[in-house]
Amino acid sequence: MSYAITIDEIDDSLDRVSKLLAGVPDGVYRAVGSALKRSARHGLTVGMKIVSEEYAISQGELKSRTKTINTIVKDSASSYQVTFGYRGNVIPLIKFDTKFGADGKVHTRVLRSSAQQTLENAFITHVGGHTGVFEREGPERFPIRELFGPSAVQAFYAHEETTDKMDEEILKTYESRIEHEIMRVLNGWGG
Repeated sequence: MSYAITIDEIDDSLDRVSKLLAGVPDGVYRAVGSALKRSARHGLTVGMKIVSEEYAISQGELKSRTKTINTIVKDSASSYQVTFGYRGNVIPLIKFDTKFGADGKVHTRVLRSSAQQTLENAFITHVGGHTGVFEREGPERFPIRELFGPSAVQAFYAHEETTDKMDEEILKTYESRIEHEIMRVLNGWGG
């Protein structure tokens, strides 16, 4: 699952960057790409803090299951379109607050604000090289299917205030980083 947004607020800075770095081959891509990468990572950190307060999962687990996507496209009118976002798969239920109780049942919770739920027909086992929470699809022993929680990206975009805070922090970081990246490209630092 992936989500991407296009940044409209940085159009003015893109024009300025393209004018300043007009003589440098791929200068705009290098400067904007580096600034975007840094700001997207910062936005991911901010989002993880918010999500890990709400969901019963660690920030490290969220980070390991999320990938940042950055795209810079120059169109025929010599203007740039910048898109960035995050991509990730659903997270196995075992990574959340999941325990195998003394009663032989699986107890789990995904949200920190909720109580643990008992999964009546679920069991924890090692299948396909990893341990997970599974349940049978029918009365037979096989097939079984693994149970999952939401993906990190779903958790980010579940609440508008999370995305608003992430967007605000990303924009703030981008604005502070683009000046540094312009100087870095103009001075030839970093390749």
